[in-house]
Amino acid sequence: MKYPNSGSKSAALFKRAQSVLTDGGSRSTIRIAPYSIYVRSAQGKYVTDVDGNRLMDFNNNYTAMLHGHAHPEIIAAATEQITRGTGYSFGSEAEYALADLLCGRVDNFDKIRFMNSGTEAVMKAIKAARAYTGRPKIAKCENAYHGSYDFAEVSLGVEPTRLADGDPLSRAYAHGTPQGVLDNVIVIPHDDPEAARRILDEHAEDLAAVLVDPIGLGMARIPHTDEFLNQVQEFCDSSGALFIADEVVSFRAGLAGLQGERGLRPHLTTLGKIIGGGFPVGAVAGSADVMSVFEAGEGRAKLPHGGTYNANPVSMAAGFAAMNMMNAEAFDDLNALGDAFRQGCREVLALTDAEGGVQGQYSIFSITFNEPELKDDAARGAVYRSSGMHRYMVQHGYWMSPGMLGVCSTVMDRKDVDAFCETLKAGIDTIRDECSNAA
Repeated sequence: MKYPNSGSKSAALFKRAQSVLTDGGSRSTIRIAPYSIYVRSAQGKYVTDVDGNRLMDFNNNYTAMLHGHAHPEIIAAATEQITRGTGYSFGSEAEYALADLLCGRVDNFDKIRFMNSGTEAVMKAIKAARAYTGRPKIAKCENAYHGSYDFAEVSLGVEPTRLADGDPLSRAYAHGTPQGVLDNVIVIPHDDPEAARRILDEHAEDLAAVLVDPIGLGMARIPHTDEFLNQVQEFCDSSGALFIADEVVSFRAGLAGLQGERGLRPHLTTLGKIIGGGFPVGAVAGSADVMSVFEAGEGRAKLPHGGTYNANPVSMAAGFAAMNMMNAEAFDDLNALGDAFRQGCREVLALTDAEGGVQGQYSIFSITFNEPELKDDAARGAVYRSSGMHRYMVQHGYWMSPGMLGVCSTVMDRKDVDAFCETLKAGIDTIRDECSNAA
């Protein structure tokens, strides 16, 4: 595949799209320079662009496509539901079925409430914590991504604070963020349990919740230690603040999500991505006591919650099919595949003496290069520009997230590990040779 290619259909479509779409599209996270790649179809582990190029998809719509693209069982479930209606202002059996499946798997889920995205789930969880505790503030980790709700965006994309210079500050991510938002978000470091606990204790009386993505920062690249997570759990147990586990990404870790794998006891959990089977979805789940803020009873609920497409039956049916295919063994197999990719990448770096490292957890892996010629050009706050090894992998049939991050799906297997690693090694050797010859 030639990329970039100014004569490609993708380049032409992107130029046309800029006339009617801001920045050429509707998702900042998929914007790359000099132009975005346009996909015509997606099937299994592959996507095919409008120019006919086929790429193995290691992005999987940012971890959402657990079973790859257009899985026959999910297509059948969604199609059957579509023929019976795609949205109506009534309850549906599909909603109950998915809710029952999820609550039956996770001890911390007594009740669940569906919405349309992970961002919305985080927003509703924060509002639920405020409604339940009567307190105004939340705490979150510096540089932790929790979607695009303004409170959840605070101190995202900032230079990590040197704790020797002081505690992390609440900083705006988007222009126009009100000062009131910043005043009501306490920022803690993700890698210092003692400092985090000290900061939390200083604000204990005002904190409604501590919001944590238990898989860590950078989509599983930088994990939280057990000590850190235990400090958050202990603080919430003693202070009356709620522990919100953002499992929008990390729920792919196991049958009961990462909280099941690491023995966490969050009061509320936010979900999205894999539970929708490739369709828009979000959810908040938790104890019956806390989730009661959504219940009207004889009057208005403490937290009224409407939404035209909440629990839309197509997402519910597709989500049930996707999650029903996953038992404990299936999650173990998927995580073992992630282990195999990480090990294979480490072997490639060792064989080539490449400066860098391999990160990731469960079914997610990433490769970091320190050599300038192999690095991606992904300047902080700028549009992502594919270069170095990322561009080579695109040109040779692999699509990865910015920063060389890969997400496994159930339609991948061990043969894919070998082929990927062979291409990775060839790329390192080729780029180095090109740079040497140019010099």
